[in-house]
Amino acid sequence: MYSIPLASLPADQRDYQLYRAANGLLCLLIHDAQASQACAVLQVSAGSHAEPDDLPGLAHLLEHMLFMGSQCWPEPGSFPARVAEWGGRFNASTAPHSTSFFCSVSPQGLQPCLAQLTDMLAAPLFAPDQVEQERRVIDAEFHTRLADDAIHAQAVLAEVVHPDHPLSRFSAGNAVSLAGDPGWLAERLRQWHGIHYRAGSMALVLYGPQRPEQLLALAQESAEQLLAGRAPEPFAQPLFASGQLPLQLDWQGRSGQPQSVLLYPLMGCDVHGAAAKWLCDWLNSPAPGGALGYLRDRGLLDELHASLDADVGGQALLRIELQSADAEPEQVLAGLDGWLQAMRSKDPAEWPQAARRALAQTAFDLGPQGDLLDSCRRYALRLLELPAEQVLDVAGVALDTVSMSDWQALLDQLLPARRLLLQRQPRLHGGERCAHTGTPWQARPLQLPPAPSADLAGRLGSCLGPLAEAPKGLRWSTVLPGLRLRRYAGRAGALRTRLAWCWADTAASIAERRWLQACWTLQSEALQQWGARVGISLQWSLAAGQLVLDVAGPPTLLPGFMRELLSQLHTPPATSQLALIERRSRRWAQEEADALPAWRLLQALERERSTRAMRLRDPLALWRRLCAEAQIIWLKPDGCPEAESAQMAKLLLNLCPRLMQPFDWCCPLPQLQPGQLQVSEVSSKHTDRAQLLYLPAEDDSVLEAACWRLLHHRLADPFFAELRTRQQLGYWVVARLHRRAGRSGLLLLVQSPERSHRCIESAVDGFLEQSMPALVALSAEQLQAQAAHLSRLLEQQRQHPQQGFEAHWDDCLWQREGQLVAEQQALLALTGAHWSAFVSRLPHSARWRLVSRQAGAD
Repeated sequence: MYSIPLASLPADQRDYQLYRAANGLLCLLIHDAQASQACAVLQVSAGSHAEPDDLPGLAHLLEHMLFMGSQCWPEPGSFPARVAEWGGRFNASTAPHSTSFFCSVSPQGLQPCLAQLTDMLAAPLFAPDQVEQERRVIDAEFHTRLADDAIHAQAVLAEVVHPDHPLSRFSAGNAVSLAGDPGWLAERLRQWHGIHYRAGSMALVLYGPQRPEQLLALAQESAEQLLAGRAPEPFAQPLFASGQLPLQLDWQGRSGQPQSVLLYPLMGCDVHGAAAKWLCDWLNSPAPGGALGYLRDRGLLDELHASLDADVGGQALLRIELQSADAEPEQVLAGLDGWLQAMRSKDPAEWPQAARRALAQTAFDLGPQGDLLDSCRRYALRLLELPAEQVLDVAGVALDTVSMSDWQALLDQLLPARRLLLQRQPRLHGGERCAHTGTPWQARPLQLPPAPSADLAGRLGSCLGPLAEAPKGLRWSTVLPGLRLRRYAGRAGALRTRLAWCWADTAASIAERRWLQACWTLQSEALQQWGARVGISLQWSLAAGQLVLDVAGPPTLLPGFMRELLSQLHTPPATSQLALIERRSRRWAQEEADALPAWRLLQALERERSTRAMRLRDPLALWRRLCAEAQIIWLKPDGCPEAESAQMAKLLLNLCPRLMQPFDWCCPLPQLQPGQLQVSEVSSKHTDRAQLLYLPAEDDSVLEAACWRLLHHRLADPFFAELRTRQQLGYWVVARLHRRAGRSGLLLLVQSPERSHRCIESAVDGFLEQSMPALVALSAEQLQAQAAHLSRLLEQQRQHPQQGFEAHWDDCLWQREGQLVAEQQALLALTGAHWSAFVSRLPHSARWRLVSRQAGAD
């Protein structure tokens, strides 16, 4: 094993080491003495595009089979229990060119979880009976995914790409594509695994508080288990046949909303290069010179999102998702073509490249922010794609300056004659159907309207520079009775804060709050893009009676960013923005209505008492009323400079004058009464059936919460194993602890593509009934051991940055002190008498059954 030196390292408090093992495994080891969690990611450079032609979906099936028993851990499905033992989370995903396996656990759990994860990838068993079972799971997942338009869009695209390209194949997998004797299929899995799951085609990223030499020892131990060598390199196949473009594909989706997606095949494209990054930046920018801003100003477009998908051999696919206003697609394309022509003549030397590089340097010096597991997954992918010195440079510090020739060479490929337009239609008459998904589609030549010339003179201004400092000498000591403020001590690294604007039951309906969310997201759009460059994330969401803002980022930048953001919210929306805000709000509402049945049930579970509709006769009056009647809950990190805190408090008061009145918000979610059985039907547009059974606690006492936590611990894994694995009810089978209006409860959720509601209801009720004897028979020793284990997990949860933050927020929202600590103590004090009394009440507890209902379905 030898070290590969990195050209530069972030100036954060982490130590980075990059090694290549003797068998070829690339390892990135990240030591962080302050870490409260550890992460492991194993990335394999083989995905659906490497599958054999006769077995579409084999890579996806292999991903599932690796969890179904291995040489040292032969028990199928034992890895989730091991991760849960260490208070963690895990997942896996199959992409066109790679497959990823990852987990985040307590530091003590990194070694045992990594050992099993490595054994799963190195020595899977491929028992034929498990192959047959997971083939049924893959098929159920496929039928569930048919409710998602993404799989239909992919199926339609597969009909027209070059037949030699892997993108033309069906990759999701189902019972038809993976047909055959289970023993024969197991042997094909074993052969494919032996070819592609080799150390030279894999990357390992480890992150944790362990000393560097300990992380190195873990990496060496993993590397020794993996097969040496490399998988065959993929061949570069053409994306489209010569003369096939331009083309328009109309297809019928499940959503009632039209959508346009432009695709441009690119050759010789470095998706990590400076020119490609600038192209996506300019396309996505809402500034006057960006494609989004330019087309919005002309009333042609509401939303635009551009991204690059890498292929092999320097090929790439530029994807531009468009949400048009009331303009015809031909007008939108003509406007975009005019913008592209104008941008082709713009010399990149005139762009704010130095300012962009300064932002990248700031982000690089601060190190990765947010969820470290996401960062580790990104690093693992880059390990397999890039030279060692570029792996950590996600921000782009070392990117070259874009030259005029490179820029023009890239834009020369974005010609009207080289594009494919995917148009989702609510209804489509005639045409063909995709083989596996049954998606209706039809192809026709894409018209090439003349492009009007675009005048970008004076529009390509500099990007937002450094944030101004807060005014000096401000003091704001006044207590705001309508501001519920709680401070918390954030851990080292990124800070996080949350504000929730709250209204009384009848003061702001869901529709009105969604409209305000659309307004404020539009006003903060440019600032959000700037923040993303330096590691600041911003997210708006709706909760019961609230509009919630989450912001996380580096401690040195977060206070100034929050001040700038609150300043922008003070300005009422411009008249020219009102139509866009209304359309964005309506589209979000439609997306909620189009959601999968399980998501519809989860939405209904959190539905508020107030159902008053929005009256949008005077939008500016609505904006003023919502601001005037809002009060605020604020979870604020310690350490914010006094001047910044004072200015933010002043901005909040100017925006929401009702902060000077006593806080009077209460949660608008209705509570179930003890012993009550409530049944609700929820409309759904999809054929899948879904049911949600919710069992709420009788009160919000700490002892009650401890009992529900132990109940979830006892039932979660058996519920999944019985209904998903043994009974094969469906792909989506979940049992989880769920707080509603401050009280604990147990949520049991099943979504099935083929079983009836009666079957699902019988299975869930039968599981609860069959579980009762084991709950009653829990011995004092078992009770004590499991309560102690849960108490340790709660301690780990308190130390985890994200989970600890959520615990602080719950305390702030429901005005409690240290709920997790109190639950820890209650678990340790739990007696057999307490548990027996709790279990005896369960058969008679309140229950809420929510059922998805599609017109004409059972």
